[in-house]
Amino acid sequence: MSELLYKTLRESVVNAIRTKIMKRQIRPGERIVELELAQEFHTSRGPIREALRQLEIEGLVEYTRNVGCSVRRFSLMDSYEAYLLRTNYEIVSIRLLNGKIPKDTIRKMESILEHMKHISIEKFDKVFEYDNRFHEQLVLMSKLPRLEKAWKELYFSNLLAGYELLKDKGEILERQYDNHLAILAACKEGDCEKICQEVKKHYWRTIYRILQEQENEDTELEKNWMMAI
Repeated sequence: MSELLYKTLRESVVNAIRTKIMKRQIRPGERIVELELAQEFHTSRGPIREALRQLEIEGLVEYTRNVGCSVRRFSLMDSYEAYLLRTNYEIVSIRLLNGKIPKDTIRKMESILEHMKHISIEKFDKVFEYDNRFHEQLVLMSKLPRLEKAWKELYFSNLLAGYELLKDKGEILERQYDNHLAILAACKEGDCEKICQEVKKHYWRTIYRILQEQENEDTELEKNWMMAI
């Protein structure tokens, strides 16, 4: 098999396993059996093993000694760390451009928000997809490949964290558009500090809601968040 064909096969397997995880066909905490996946996808265990390594980098699966690979369970601190890093990555990009967001980036963000505005409860999963696409624009505009790569490694973790830890879907749908609209408005103004503050507030709101739902009263989390950024 040529290197190109093998790469295509590996990417197809990564996408297939990722889809099974996102659709809950493999549940959080459930063990992943390489042989079963190899038989299902009609391939050897090599591409399966490489795909699982990629998904481990993305934060979707984890290896436990003497147990093997399983779908990762997301805790409050997993989300806290992922959102803290995402916030910092986006702020690095915003500060690099001194808040002068390119017009093309603004147009793309506007288009994504229009789709987000009309999501129904039946298509709730689209909320996190559009959320990722919206925030991704703030990173892509930096044109820094390593920054983009680091941000994208948290892409699917953000999706699963949202599914697992936020329970009130209707309330999320109601506020999601307005929350992102505030970031877009700041981007249009071109005030670097205001954009950074809106991004920071946006991510903290999510963490705060999770804290409330889990009845967690750890005040150090907010203090550490504000100090770290």
